[in-house]
Amino acid sequence: MRSVLTRAATAATALTAGALALAAPATAATPSPSACDRAPWEVKVQGTPSVAAGSRSGDYLFHNSTGFHLRVTHANHDMRVYSGLVSSTAPMHIDPVRLERSDTVRLSADHRTMLFVFVNHGYIDGVNFHTDCAARLVVSHLHVGNRDLPASQVYLGATKAHPARVPFAVHRL
Repeated sequence: MRSVLTRAATAATALTAGALALAAPATAATPSPSACDRAPWEVKVQGTPSVAAGSRSGDYLFHNSTGFHLRVTHANHDMRVYSGLVSSTAPMHIDPVRLERSDTVRLSADHRTMLFVFVNHGYIDGVNFHTDCAARLVVSHLHVGNRDLPASQVYLGATKAHPARVPFAVHRL
């Protein structure tokens, strides 16, 4: 497992050309979303999908009136480590959801890059986040274990649409 965690941290550092200074793990509650954060993003990420423990394996990203949400799960109870980065054009605020001791969600020093590493056993792990009125998010370096997470295992919005590829960007309307 340490190699997976190391790989995720290395990817985060490489993506930001060594400028990612991770803050302490998030523990504070996310502030309420601002008016612009409640405004819609691209249709493909809008709306809450039906996702529960044991749903199809992968990362679920969606936006609704309370901000952005990222969840991971898979269909059985073996251990799978999901990791990745979300970068924003504006600072983010995060609120972990159902994380255990071995899970990590951290923001860069400027709060514009979020690193997540979720050690999942078929239940729900995730994070809720706000973007301080960002114009764009980029989701990258998605992995399950030591392999790239395919776009077919990334589910966007209520319709669970797949991005064309990873990395991908989503834009505010």
